[in-house]
Amino acid sequence: MLFDRLKGGPFSYAPFRRIISARVVSTVGSWMQTVGAGWLVFHLTGNAMDVGLLAAIALGPSLVGSPIGGALADRYCPRKLSIGFSVVQILPPLAMAAFAFNDALTVPLIFLLVFCGAVPHSISQPIVQLVIPFTVPEAIRHQAVSDVSAVNNVAQFAGAILGGTVVAGVGVGLAFALNAASYAVVAIVLVASPVLQPACDLAREHRDTSIRQGVKEGWPLSVVRTVAYGGLVFFVVVAPIQQLMPVIAGDHGESAMLLGVLLAALCGGALLASPFVRRWITDGASAERTLSFGLAVAAVGALLLGISNSLPTDIPLLIMIGFAWEMVFVAGANAVQLDVPNEIRGRMVGLYYLLVAGSAAIGALLIGYLFSTVGVESSLIVGGAVGLLGAILLIVRLRRSDSPRRPAVEAQ
Repeated sequence: MLFDRLKGGPFSYAPFRRIISARVVSTVGSWMQTVGAGWLVFHLTGNAMDVGLLAAIALGPSLVGSPIGGALADRYCPRKLSIGFSVVQILPPLAMAAFAFNDALTVPLIFLLVFCGAVPHSISQPIVQLVIPFTVPEAIRHQAVSDVSAVNNVAQFAGAILGGTVVAGVGVGLAFALNAASYAVVAIVLVASPVLQPACDLAREHRDTSIRQGVKEGWPLSVVRTVAYGGLVFFVVVAPIQQLMPVIAGDHGESAMLLGVLLAALCGGALLASPFVRRWITDGASAERTLSFGLAVAAVGALLLGISNSLPTDIPLLIMIGFAWEMVFVAGANAVQLDVPNEIRGRMVGLYYLLVAGSAAIGALLIGYLFSTVGVESSLIVGGAVGLLGAILLIVRLRRSDSPRRPAVEAQ
């Protein structure tokens, strides 16, 4: 089941429910802004490269911010850091809403304000992610991480649909204002829920929290290398489909509602995958297998999407890609949060989000350029073929690997 209500499951713990509720609100707001900003930029410019640039601006700060956030989480109290960054993130979307309501929001202003919001978001993402394992007992932490992703998919689905509805019916200003309000909700919940004391105590025990030392200790682990290889390929050649969805939607019309529906198809696929992924991932080895096969499925979906030229086939293929996306992302998140040593966990989570957002930013620029030069269909076929080749090589590597795995270290 999507929501585990059985006694002893993650949702039976009040701290977990509170944190998840806050994340749902925040994710809905973020996706409403994603729909609004992406639609508006493409509506104003009609240029796929500009949409790719917007995605790169939104994701690019993670190249620096995510590892910094991970290192901070290994040194300072995650709860206090999360509260502070949530408050800071209220301001950029609030400013975007003010400009939009006054018909003064231009493309350069969108780029600037999205960047201003992306910087604190990139730092806070790995910090907030470390909240989850400490809201439930150690025995069900793998379940908790998977359930977080499942709930996140519901929120993304709702945010995509609501974003398209709000932008089409009221305007982009309301979408930005609701995103600002969502960060305020997160800050209030964190202030009222002191659930991170164990994480704070663990951070105080660590001495060497340099990113370099974290990489030195983490890279020899098989699961870390698999996440790095597979994640890089996926988020460069497949993930930009999400960021460049306004261009794909443009092939069928320029309706903001249509954009929301296509994004919701991706989220719906991920939602369908959630109960399966929850059962498949139980340790580092199963996470590696899930990630590798997820990459293969996503690559095939992208390749077929390039061949497809109609909504009745595009939507099922986007659901397929969303299903595989869940496999890749949750496998990577599980591995770096629960199957690496405690002393480098924050930095591994930070580097994982650097990989996710940084690779997607690079991919958005690359695929956006290809969209503009060789066309949407050809670009998707090329990206799918590259992704499939990467998946095959990764699966072969896993099958041939004879190196012993380092066992998961129990959370303290």
